[in-house]
This record gives sequence, structure tokens and C-alpha cells, in this order.
Amino acid sequence: MSNVVAFFFTLLDRDENFILQKRKLYWDQKKKGCLNMPTRKSERLAKRMKLMASLLLTQRKKIGVGEHFQAEVPGWTGQPSGKELSCYRNDPETSKMLGTRMWPPEGEVYKTDIVAVGQGRPGSCNCLYPGSFLCRQLHTNEARDQLRSELGRVFTMWQFDSMGEEVSKLWSRDEQLKFDALEQLVPVMDQKTYWAVVSKNFASKPRIDLIKYYLNVFLMRRVLYQCRLGLLEIDSDEDDVEEEEDEDQPEGSSSLQRY
Repeated sequence: MSNVVAFFFTLLDRDENFILQKRKLYWDQKKKGCLNMPTRKSERLAKRMKLMASLLLTQRKKIGVGEHFQAEVPGWTGQPSGKELSCYRNDPETSKMLGTRMWPPEGEVYKTDIVAVGQGRPGSCNCLYPGSFLCRQLHTNEARDQLRSELGRVFTMWQFDSMGEEVSKLWSRDEQLKFDALEQLVPVMDQKTYWAVVSKNFASKPRIDLIKYYLNVFLMRRVLYQCRLGLLEIDSDEDDVEEEEDEDQPEGSSSLQRY
């Protein structure tokens, strides 16, 4: 009987200690202000979105009202005459607001093949290896050359020549190898340090050229290489690192300060 009583009091002591520990933890968390901190990732994201929404509302610019902010639209008086249209088109203020027509040139008419648009290439072609990487590259280059011949100088003015794999032609083989080797020196995940090292090693190239090569060539080759390896998840950016940083940093301090 004495053993049963002793065991009973032992259980009471354990329960009392457990309650005291829970109370202590409760007050410690309340003092730190993290009692209601969400623990699940979905809850953290929801709370972060709510915080960002409130921040955007507080920082929203006021819309001015008056003649200096809104355009005064005159009343409709009917179809304008030829003289009025001519004055409107020749007005320098109108040209400044509407911009300059680049393409198609004045007086030239280009017919659009409506049937072919949106249907893509035929299912078969005359390539040695239809559907291969070289096949796709060949037809991409053909389409690019056709677009260049149709647009003329506008092709360069609209910077179509600095899109896609075409950007690699502006870089020598040694420069491309050097750029690729920097990934081994500094992980791409560490964006701040990575771009500082890239800019230092390519001091003669403008930053815009470095970014074009990174997005159009380096990143695409990296994704293509990982696809060939058959990976389930392609690691093409720093999303995972940002998620880990968000979990470690206090609420309301990380994501808004980085952007």
C-alpha cells in the first residue's frame, strides 16, 4: 500500500513540475513578444503577405487632383477636319507624347500570313536528326535571320540581337570559361558577393552586358545541363536560400529590408 501511495505522489510531483515548466515557458515567450509567432511555413507566408500589404498601403502615394495632375479633355464636337488633323500631327508636343514610328516604315505595307501564325513548324523537317538540339538550334537561327531581314536596323535598335544564345557571340571562348569558373569560386546563391566578384573580374564590360550574359546564356546552359542529368528539381536561383534565411530571421525584418 505504501508503494502505491509513494507512486501516486511521484506522479503528482511530475505533473506539478510539468505545469510549472509550461507556465515559465509561457511567460518567457510573452516577454519576448513571440507567443503568437507562427511555426508553419504557410502561416509565416500569410503573416508576411499581410505585413507587406499594410506597408504598401502606408507608403502609397497620394493622387493629386487639379489641372497640374489630370488632363482636361475637351467636349466632342464631331469628326475633325483634314486641316485640324494635319495641325495635330505636326504639333511637336503631340509627336513628343506619341513617340516616333520605327516600324513598318512609312509607305511600306507588310502582309501578314494569318494562317501560319500560331501553328508552329510542321511535324517533320529535312534535318538529319529531327527534334534534336541541333535541329531546334538550326530552325531558331533561321527564324532569327528572317526576322532580322524583315526588321532591318530596327532589329538592333529593339535589342533583339542581345536576346538568347546570340549573346554568347559577343563573348570570347576564354571569357565564357572564366565566367563559368566564377561559380566554383563564389556560389550564385550569394548574389551580393557573386556580382561583386563578377564585376571585378570583368571590369572592362558594362554591368548590363554581364546581366544579359548571365540571364540569356549562363543560366540557360545551367538549366539545360541539369535537365540532362535528369534532376527532379532544377536549382536555377536562390529561392531555397531565401527561405532558410526567412526561417532564421525575426518576424518583419528580413524580406522587406532586402527589397
